[in-house]
Amino acid sequence: MEHEHLETFKAEAQGNGWPTKVEISNKEWKIQIDEPVDDGGSNSGPNPMQFFTASLAGCQNEQAQVVADELSLSIDQINIAIEVDLDLSGFMGMADHSNGSYKSVRLDAVVHGNVTDEQIQTLGQKVDARCPILALLRTSGCEIESNWSKN
Repeated sequence: MEHEHLETFKAEAQGNGWPTKVEISNKEWKIQIDEPVDDGGSNSGPNPMQFFTASLAGCQNEQAQVVADELSLSIDQINIAIEVDLDLSGFMGMADHSNGSYKSVRLDAVVHGNVTDEQIQTLGQKVDARCPILALLRTSGCEIESNWSKN
């Protein structure tokens, strides 16, 4: 039987009308979300989809460090590149909703260190299975292509 470890994360957003800049914070940090100038913003920060993509990269990297430690792997560095295809028809008002708008994810992780190809594949499989953001995409029906390789 699997155990549940539930944590609650909080953030508050404050937008002040147009343009689209929003400040999001909690007691420990503050971030800014905006849109490019062409989309009515001032380009003072990433847009929400860029933040989501960056969150996936960060989650994969953090999970990789945890799993590498569990497997006693000697890893110097992991470079993770992510591309996400997003159907914006709901967001743009061309559809009634944006259900399942994340269509595909391409993830390339390059591992630097004293590890074998087999160890890297095991690492990648465990990371992909445990990353909560990738799990969110997977359960939404998003197609995921994940490649883990050695430098």
